[in-house]
Amino acid sequence: MTPSTPLPSVATVRDAMPDPTTVKNTLGALTGTGRTVAVAPVRAASFYVAIALPLAYLPLLAGGVTADRFAILLGLLLANAAALVLGHDYGSN
Repeated sequence: MTPSTPLPSVATVRDAMPDPTTVKNTLGALTGTGRTVAVAPVRAASFYVAIALPLAYLPLLAGGVTADRFAILLGLLLANAAALVLGHDYGSN
């Protein structure tokens, strides 16, 4: 089976590679756009999670913090801290 259009001949592997500057600029443009688009929903969700998550502390604290529940409380506190950090810039623009 032969291809309908032959591949162009390349003298060296270096000739077949794209220019590094072009690759860097293209990847920078793509990741910059993707990062901006992906950050906004994460920031918004984190903001609202940081507001709502302390409500989960109430039943835990009302029942008393035992050794069993200490890991859960610690996990909730760490999740709330992460949500506060990720969502702190939401709505500042």
